[in-house]
Amino acid sequence: MQGVFLLYGVSSIKQVLIVAFKRWIAWGGFLGLYFLPMLLEPSPLSIGDSRVRMLLDEALLSPTVREDLLLFLMTNTILCAAALACFTWLARGLARLLGVSPALSLLVALLFGWMLLVSTNAWFFPRSNYSITLSTLDSALLGKILLGIFVALLVFVYIRVYGARHFSVLAGVLICGGFSLGLLSLSGAVSINATSKRNVIIIGVDSLSGDVFDRSLDLLPNLAQETVHATHYTRAYTPLGRTFPAWVSLLSGRSPSEHGAVFNLRNMDHVQKDGLLPAELRSKGYRAVFAIDERRFSNIDESFGFDQVVGPKPGVLDFVLQAPTDTPLNNLLLQTRLGRILLPYSYINSAAHTNYSSDGFVQSVLNSSTVDRPLFLAVHFESAHFPFKTRHARAKVQRENSFLAQQLEALTAVDHQVGQLMSGLRKKGMLDDALVLVLSDHGEGLGDVESVVMLDGQPVQISGFGHGANILSDRQNRIVLAATTYKNGRPVTSSSSVSEQVSLLDVRGAVEGYVRTGEFTLTPQDACLVVETGIRFHATSDYRTVSEVEIAQQAASYYEVDAQGRLRIREDRIGELLASKDIGLRCRDRITWYEAASQRILSVSLDEKGIPAQQQLPRDEDVARIVAYRNRYVH
Repeated sequence: MQGVFLLYGVSSIKQVLIVAFKRWIAWGGFLGLYFLPMLLEPSPLSIGDSRVRMLLDEALLSPTVREDLLLFLMTNTILCAAALACFTWLARGLARLLGVSPALSLLVALLFGWMLLVSTNAWFFPRSNYSITLSTLDSALLGKILLGIFVALLVFVYIRVYGARHFSVLAGVLICGGFSLGLLSLSGAVSINATSKRNVIIIGVDSLSGDVFDRSLDLLPNLAQETVHATHYTRAYTPLGRTFPAWVSLLSGRSPSEHGAVFNLRNMDHVQKDGLLPAELRSKGYRAVFAIDERRFSNIDESFGFDQVVGPKPGVLDFVLQAPTDTPLNNLLLQTRLGRILLPYSYINSAAHTNYSSDGFVQSVLNSSTVDRPLFLAVHFESAHFPFKTRHARAKVQRENSFLAQQLEALTAVDHQVGQLMSGLRKKGMLDDALVLVLSDHGEGLGDVESVVMLDGQPVQISGFGHGANILSDRQNRIVLAATTYKNGRPVTSSSSVSEQVSLLDVRGAVEGYVRTGEFTLTPQDACLVVETGIRFHATSDYRTVSEVEIAQQAASYYEVDAQGRLRIREDRIGELLASKDIGLRCRDRITWYEAASQRILSVSLDEKGIPAQQQLPRDEDVARIVAYRNRYVH
């Protein structure tokens, strides 16, 4: 008898092991299929260049990087475990009801679940690269059909297993769960009326040239509305066409050579952060908030005088984790506020264009502005930055220049965000007494020929791609700058245009004047503006041939990772980079510049629109200013 029980026990154990083995095989197959597209997607980790590998190895020495990588792995483990539990429960119920093999039921349920995730991901996140190798499943229609089948199966199994009486419990749980997720994805903050003291709102749009803005207002109704009553500065320029130097110039009122932010991602120890505009306004009782939805090139943080900085977490992992984050479950998680905790490098990050939540970013900004103090709010929208990818475009645009069409589509997404932001601020009472500035940090060259200038008897086309690369380019350097004052939620400024040359350096003084007197008057510090270029890598010089791998290979040796896991320029390469800058002096009727490639100084006249016209002899006083400015860098 004991032998019978022993044989029965051995047989039972064997059966359990077989069942467990089959289940683990099925789960492993599901996970293999789920992560296969991610493994096939190229990423910085797959670049074999020794300089890139050295930079990644250096990043792993940072405790912050290691902790965040562990968090990323744990998040994906939990999400996959939850999905497996759901589909396994469904399989068990179907096997019981239909009388089929549990192993077969599990296999079918997991295959169905994988197809469901792939197709619904294509539905909700049409720009996702996740399904690029699974084109037959990359269908929004299929996603809708499979999601309907999945919900129907869940209801059917639950009712048949637990009874219709208990279905109300499930419905209640689902409703509560959906409501909770809604709270996680929306506000949750209580609106507090703003004080009567003057609020200052700066709305920055990345890469928006004055030329594109002037010609595209029909596509940008909210930006048009916010500038229709404005004082519009039609000859406004950036001193350096890169985000970090431009914003520090605005906040300080000083040139890059003075404040030290001479390049994007400059070592923060070498940037002058004392006495900036946010700190000055905080001393007057203001709450200062900076919000930016892409921090790859700007490490502006609370040390610049802000009470709070809204945006994704900055760091080298921003460049590394976006491709592996692009999975169906991660993409859904990033639409909730839980994404801020579990996937901080991708949350409200426009560089992660696949899963970026434009509504989530605006709502985060509005949440930060709910205070009982006067507000200084500086918001910078990055979706219009190259490569101009967004899933939130409000219109399909056709232009002969395909890059212009892509940027305009991205700008329609930004325009919608501006409308949401202004509507939210108005509801909170923040526009009852406020100054609103709409501006850009720099423009964008999109390959068009802007003009042809004869230099030394040879025709030279003024054209190119990007920004911060050519100080002669009006498209790269002329910015949007418009100011409107509000009372009781409505603009009270009379519409006007100012053709005097101004720059971002002049904004700080004008804002401080408004805070003191309630009047906004922007006066140029100087009739001429020193302008300069940023880092110029050959791999970024032509958008038609741009390669992320080549950019990483060319740039890697110039960067390092600090203790907080943030990317920054190596100080031992700064001298070399500074020596390669073109430095010029832009006056209303001329621009004179030192050309690093030829090591000579040239000058051209400018027409009434600021476009280069013809070569002329450099003026001695202009040359002296350029030489003196350049000497701050090279000596």
